[in-house]
Amino acid sequence: MHVVIIGAGEVGGYLAERLGAEGVDVVVIETDSTRAAALSADLDIQVINGSGTRPSDLIEAGIERASLLAAVTQIDEVNLVSCMLAKEHGVRTTVVRVEDDDLRGESGTKLLRRVGADVVIDPDAETADEILELVHATGADELYPMADGKLVVVGAFVNENSLLADRSLEEIGRTSEDFVCGAITRGDETVIPGGNDVLRPGDHVRLLCRTEARAKVLRLLGAEVKRVRRAMVLGGGAVGSRVAEHLEYEGVEVVVIERDVGRANYLAEKFRHVTVVQGDVTDTNLLLDESVARMDVVVAATGEDAANVLACVFAMTEGKPFTVAVLHRLALLPLVRRLGIDAALSPRTASANAVIRHLRGGATAVATFLEGDIEVDEIEITFGSDADGSLISELDIPDGLLLGAVIRPGHEPVIARGGTDLEAGDHVVVFGRPASLAEAKPIFAR
Repeated sequence: MHVVIIGAGEVGGYLAERLGAEGVDVVVIETDSTRAAALSADLDIQVINGSGTRPSDLIEAGIERASLLAAVTQIDEVNLVSCMLAKEHGVRTTVVRVEDDDLRGESGTKLLRRVGADVVIDPDAETADEILELVHATGADELYPMADGKLVVVGAFVNENSLLADRSLEEIGRTSEDFVCGAITRGDETVIPGGNDVLRPGDHVRLLCRTEARAKVLRLLGAEVKRVRRAMVLGGGAVGSRVAEHLEYEGVEVVVIERDVGRANYLAEKFRHVTVVQGDVTDTNLLLDESVARMDVVVAATGEDAANVLACVFAMTEGKPFTVAVLHRLALLPLVRRLGIDAALSPRTASANAVIRHLRGGATAVATFLEGDIEVDEIEITFGSDADGSLISELDIPDGLLLGAVIRPGHEPVIARGGTDLEAGDHVVVFGRPASLAEAKPIFAR
């Protein structure tokens, strides 16, 4: 499979790294020569210093044999033109990053259809939505909906007071059908567990559960699940303003701190019940004046990683809020963990998930994570496949793969067990590494 990526920024670079590691034939086109050289040095892929709007550069990148083009620069116009040119060369699937609200709204629908955009993504909007998911389930550091929101992948740590600590997964499974453990990270090692594996305090786990059971699951892990009444949003850009807008609608008392005077004035006029303060998020006196110690949640969503981390740490020293930091440099992630910040996320993962879903072929949902190469795929079972008409225990499931749940149209999702029956039209949620998932695909899709 051949994939062309336009833009080697945060999203494009991560996509290239992820797909290249899976053995996908990737070519990246980047206008900035320094960034292009850096990506070429870091990854074993072809990087062209050029533009996705230039036909000759697209031809050099092999656009005529590409299965997918992902135009993910920060300039909407470049992405749209790249998409249009790709369609003229017969590319089957195009993923286009669009941030302008007008283009994403009803008025832009005809234009997007005309240029041939198959999938439209907005990393900032998707990051804000991920933050809101976390705010609604404090105690988790990862939340990824599956099965049209009926199931959710929950990432969280096993605390000392967890009712699941020092128990085997087989024992836990006998007493609870609300969830299944799909991955355990202990130290630097992440594994797909078996029934004999024992959960230990300090383990980071990824569980699949019914959405209505996520609060119960978090309490079993020993996490503090709190009702959010007051929130502070640091940074009033595209991510922060979207988070503030949704929390305002939900009746949360929100304070937004924005450094840019013009942007702060704009937000003050836009919001009716949000307190907007112009200032620096690293100004500790300002944070104290705005009652950071009283907040239930502090979301740091400026464009500066260091400011986000420092502000969250200060908030933790003054009170006990649930803290979320937006990171653009993943090298800071281990530091965030050591400092005790509750959750960190990046615009790159949601965008990568949209692209990988289409590369998987048959996957209706995909969740990847900032750490490790394990992912969660939702796959439809097709008529005549090995899974059609079989029990899970009868399937030859590759090592390193775990079936988490079965979703049958018209029925509630079922957490997978060996005696669960499968049929065409069912969806299965599967944990695994890319190689194992590729090996397992013929089992579910004829």
